[in-house]
Amino acid sequence: MENTDLVQIKNLKTYFMTEDGIVKAVDDVSFKIKKGETLGLVGESGCGKSVAAMSIMRLIPNPPGKIMGGEIYFEDKNILELKDEEMRNIRGNDIAVIFQEPMTSLNPVLTIGYQINETIILHQKLDKEGAKERAIEMLKLVGIPRAEEVFNCYPHELSGGMRQRAMIAMALSCNPKLLIADEPTTALDVTIQAQILQLMRNLKNKIGASIMLITHDLGVIAEMADYVVVMYAGKVVEKAPVVELFKNPKHPYTIGLLNSKPTLNKEQDKLYSIPGQVPNPIGMPEYCYFYERCNRACEECKKGIPPLIDKGNRHEVACWLYDKEVE
Repeated sequence: MENTDLVQIKNLKTYFMTEDGIVKAVDDVSFKIKKGETLGLVGESGCGKSVAAMSIMRLIPNPPGKIMGGEIYFEDKNILELKDEEMRNIRGNDIAVIFQEPMTSLNPVLTIGYQINETIILHQKLDKEGAKERAIEMLKLVGIPRAEEVFNCYPHELSGGMRQRAMIAMALSCNPKLLIADEPTTALDVTIQAQILQLMRNLKNKIGASIMLITHDLGVIAEMADYVVVMYAGKVVEKAPVVELFKNPKHPYTIGLLNSKPTLNKEQDKLYSIPGQVPNPIGMPEYCYFYERCNRACEECKKGIPPLIDKGNRHEVACWLYDKEVE
C-alpha cells in the first residue's frame, strides 16, 4: 500500500541554550502531514509553531539552537541525517516557505525578479531567459497585474499585499511538494487576507502540494485546514480533523482558544480570554504545563506530563481528564 504521509515528525526536540537556562521550544512533538493535505498548526505566540517549521527546513540557528532528538521524515528520507548539500537541494525546491512579514524576508536592494530568478536558476537549472519567463508566469499566476513591470520593481515599491503575493510566487516557482506558510496573512488587511487564502487554496489544488499553515487565527484554520495540531508551551496538546476539533474540542486550552474567538451571532458583554500568561519556558514544571491557567485543573493533573490519548477518528488529546475515560 502506498504511503500517503509526505512528512512524519517523530518525537522532535529543538532546544535553545541561553544564559538563563535551556528553552525547550519544541519538546517531544510528533505529527504527520499527508500528501495533498493542509495541516493547521495553532497556538499562542511562543508555543513553538515557527520553531517546528524551521526544524523541518533545518534552519535552526546553531548556536544557540539545536535539534536535540527525534526524526523528521520527508518522503521516507530522514532530513536530520542528510548532508548539507542534499538539504539545500530540498530547501526551496521540494519544501518552500512563505514567511510572516514579506518586507523583512525580501532583500530590499534586489529586484523582485532577481530574487525569484535566483531560486529558479538554482533548482530548475534554467538559463536567465527561461528563468525570467518562469518568474513572470508565476507573478501572473498569483494575480499580480503588470507582472513584467513588477518583475523589475524593488520590494519597497510594492504594497504589503503585492509583496506577499511576490513571496508566494517565489515559494511556488519550483512546484514544491510542501509549502510552509508561517502566518502568511498577519501583516495584511482583511480583504487582502481573504484573497491570499483563496489564492493559496487554488494553487494548492493546481500543483497538488501539501500545506503546513501556521497561525493563531482560528477563522483561517476553519477555512483552510483539513487537520489541526494545537501546540502549547512546546508540546502538542490536541490533534484532530478540523470539523471534529471545532465540533468536539477536548483539551481545556483548545476550548479556551475557541471561546476567545469573537462571534457575530451571540451577544458578548466581554470577549473571553484564557486567564494568566504562557509560562516562562525555562524551568517548566514536571506536570501539565497548562495547569496554572486551566479552569478544570485538579490535584491529579500534577502527577506528570499527560501523554496523547487516542479518542478515535484521528483525534488525540494530552489531558489527564481523559486518562481513565472509556469511549
